[in-house]
Order: sequence, then C-alpha cells, then structure tokens
Amino acid sequence: MLLLWRDELRVVLAPEQVVLVRLVWTLTRRGPTRRVAAKIVADCAPAVGGEASWEAAIKTLEAELPRMLARKTVAKVTLSNHFMRYTLMPWSETLSDATEEEAYARHCFRQTYGTAAEQWELRLSPERAGLPQLASAVDAHFLVALRGVFERNGVALASIQPRLMAAYNNCRTTLQKRSAWFVLYEPGCLCLALLHHGRWASVRTMRIGSDWHNTLSQVLDREAYLAAPGAVTQSVFLWAPELGKAALPESGRWKIHNLHPLVRAAFIPAYEGRFAMALSG
Repeated sequence: MLLLWRDELRVVLAPEQVVLVRLVWTLTRRGPTRRVAAKIVADCAPAVGGEASWEAAIKTLEAELPRMLARKTVAKVTLSNHFMRYTLMPWSETLSDATEEEAYARHCFRQTYGTAAEQWELRLSPERAGLPQLASAVDAHFLVALRGVFERNGVALASIQPRLMAAYNNCRTTLQKRSAWFVLYEPGCLCLALLHHGRWASVRTMRIGSDWHNTLSQVLDREAYLAAPGAVTQSVFLWAPELGKAALPESGRWKIHNLHPLVRAAFIPAYEGRFAMALSG
C-alpha cells in the first residue's frame, strides 16, 4: 500500500496527557478525503521518584497506541513546549556546513541552559542568510524512547515537531510579515515568541499557574523590556484553542487577539478544543 493511502495517526504528547487521533481515507464524490475515525485523550500517571517529565507520557502512549491501530499507519507527533527548549542562534558567516552549524547551536544552548544541553537533540529552522535561526532542543533519551514505541508497534514515524512550530505553521498566513507577540498557552506553560516583520526576534518558555490570565500583561511588560527596542510591539496573538470561548486575559496596554486553528472541513464534525493541536492542518 502506498504511504499516501495509509491511515494517519496524529499524536500530541504533554506531561499530563496524550492525545491520539486516527485519520482514514474515504472516497467521496469529490475524490479521496481523510476523516476522523477515532480519537482519545489519555491522562498520564503522575511522575514518581526521579522520573523525567516525559516518561509518564511515553508509558501512556505505549499503553494506548495498540488500540488506535487498525491498518498500516504513519504517525505525526507534536511535542508539548514543556519538553522543548528554544534559542535564537545569531547569524555567523564563518559556518561552512551542517556539522559546524550544529556545534554552534549547541554552544548557544550551553550558554543559556548549561551542560544539560549536551544530552539534547537539536533542530534548526531554515532561515535567510544574515538572519538569526530558531533552534529547538529536546532530551535525546526522550526521542529514543518515543521512536522505540512506534517501531515496536510497526508504525512509520513521519515527523516529530514542537508545539511552537506546529501552531505557527497552522496560522502562518495570519502571522506572516507581522510584528507581534505570538503566545502559546497550555496547562502549566506559556511560550512567548516575538516576531519582527515575520522573523523570530526572541522565544521563551515559562512555567505558569492558574492565575496566568491576570499576570500575562505583566509578563509581556517584562519581556518587552528585555527585547530589542526596534522589535517592540503591542500586538499579541494568543494560541489557546483548548480554552474554547473563554474570556481573553486582562490586557492592560496590550492588544490581544485570539488565534483560531485552521481545520479542514472534513475534520470539523470531530473538532473539540482539546483535539485542536492534533486536528490543525
């Protein structure tokens, strides 16, 4: 069977839950299209002892994956920003190949996060010459464990991407060429990215409490103070589809806009906020 016609499993991993959505191909009057065949949200058991934050998610995925498989399947995985680290790698014209780029990126991560960065697997987002590159990092042991789950279940793993990039790609048309704050909410975590004319100017993740609605304005004030003066903007685009139609946070001087995920028409009957990340695109 061609890879194109395999079932597609979309998986979203977070410390407290795992989301799985299975898409299948069906024939309609307009030709082949995908529809949602099954979807589940599985809560993860609390971490115990010295477990890493990702271990509970791996155990939950291992337990739930077999019952979501019916035929040959290809998987796409999105990782919570809880698991990710980001940095902007300044442009350097002295780098001659991918090996030197990775070494430079690891140096940038070490400067921010210390020696823990030696155990991380890195990815660089392509960017035009002369501009800084967004680099992401995740625990290499986590990725080994994740790939092992799919391999043991005979599932082809097509992609692994951070929540930041998955959300940005989904609403790229809204954010392209803008100068704005792109804020991603998920329980316990905020990711704040500053865009300057559509280019990454800063990226930061932070832990949050249940009162984040009331403190977001102060957080943005602080981040704006630390940002380069030319990149400052009062526009904020908030990605928080899990919250549904909940009221926007108190904004102060900030102009906050709610970003709505782009969802294919065939997926809309199955859409719920908690499945937004899996059904986007």
